[in-house]
Amino acid sequence: MSLALIFGLLVTSCIGSGSTYTAAVYEHVVIRPDDPRAILSRMEALSIMHKNMDVFEKQVIKAKEKGAQIIVFPEDGMYGSGFTRATLLPFLEFIPSPRDFKWNPCKGPLFPHQIFDVQQRLSCMAKANNIYLAANMGDIKLCTKSEDMSCPSDGHYQYNTNVVYNSDGYLVARYHKQNLFELESTYFDKPKQCEFVTFVAPFGRFGVFTCFDIMFKDPALTLVEKYGVENIIFPAMWWNRNPQLIAVAFIQGWAMRMHVNILAADTRQLETFMGLTADAGSGIFSPDGAEAYYYDPQGRDGKLLVAEVSKPKKYSVEHLGKYHFPSLQESHDIFFSRAGNTIIKFVPLSGKSGNISVCFHSSCCHLEYVMQEYLSHELYALGAYTGLMPALRKLQVQICALFKCGSTSQGSCGVLTTTASTQFAYINLQGQFKTSYVFPTVVTTDNGLAVGEWAFTGTGILSSSGIMKPLLSAFLWGRMYAID
Repeated sequence: MSLALIFGLLVTSCIGSGSTYTAAVYEHVVIRPDDPRAILSRMEALSIMHKNMDVFEKQVIKAKEKGAQIIVFPEDGMYGSGFTRATLLPFLEFIPSPRDFKWNPCKGPLFPHQIFDVQQRLSCMAKANNIYLAANMGDIKLCTKSEDMSCPSDGHYQYNTNVVYNSDGYLVARYHKQNLFELESTYFDKPKQCEFVTFVAPFGRFGVFTCFDIMFKDPALTLVEKYGVENIIFPAMWWNRNPQLIAVAFIQGWAMRMHVNILAADTRQLETFMGLTADAGSGIFSPDGAEAYYYDPQGRDGKLLVAEVSKPKKYSVEHLGKYHFPSLQESHDIFFSRAGNTIIKFVPLSGKSGNISVCFHSSCCHLEYVMQEYLSHELYALGAYTGLMPALRKLQVQICALFKCGSTSQGSCGVLTTTASTQFAYINLQGQFKTSYVFPTVVTTDNGLAVGEWAFTGTGILSSSGIMKPLLSAFLWGRMYAID
């Protein structure tokens, strides 16, 4: 029996019986190179990473003082984004797999002349504060064309990598990001095989994946459905684009649908990249919604969140029951408008209350609603869509959504808006989908998630007592993984 397997069995046998644990996540304003496309020396790159880790270390101490047993730091939190392969290179370190080696970097190198400054400092942070610590950094793996025909021309692989250290400083998880986002793929490599990485702490079983991975079946869904994880480590650098893809809202919906806890730490990058700003949004999410979250698009500072997390109860989406759709007759005065890069079919809400439907190919949406007051200067619309989402690398989706439009112009429906005055006393939004993977989101003014004011029914969103703050969107995102 291998040493790694023995170690895993020993850890598994020590899982505590407690029903809760205390988690922390840190939203970080990353310190990055002045020009990420300029080549730096290793010492210059290490100086930047130490500046970021100086911030991390202070947050670890604060989190521990608040009783945290685990803390998560965000994707690209060591150096930011926008590199080339060559300019990222001095930031990378060889990271071994804990399946192959039982290693505590705080105690020293794994082999002579190893470059492991970042790993050592992270390990020592975990050990000194008796806390589990997850962070994101870059891994390098040397290769040759003679042994590996896929070996890049520069003779090595570069991976976007999550690392997790236990409270003694041992490396217990290493995960290479599978689903790279847009230009990220120009300086990171995609693993040849998807990695399904789990680890066991005294307070629960965890799975690990990164940012854009959440949009795909592997590794995200498989970790929950096949490997049985109940807690997710989720470093991210999320680029908020339109109403349905605000980070905290979508992550909350994923946690609710998959019935898991998600510890989501996001990087805030103040500089514009690819025409977008990483305005982040972080939180600790459970099947009941957000236990703690933070989203401030105008914010300039980091944010530490700490919350008590419960072990999810046994669950099946089928237990939520089925919504019995009325005999659907599509409402009149339909129109089309753009949300991101996708053309959505809409029908307007034309009064204080209503019962309306709209269909787009195989997906139909039905909405029953009551407003506190009908405001003629605000336009809301119910939208439906089935097909590809070009903005997200052509993922197959079905969409059902209630949108606050940007103005009274129908062409503004689907545009990201942050202001509203209309309050809803009742909402029952239901979608007829060809998939059971339906993820709900609700966003109100002041970037609220209306936690506890609505329920996910398995096919829709129900708010019997209404949403307190004015509504920006209520959204159902159906993912058809099988036909991506």
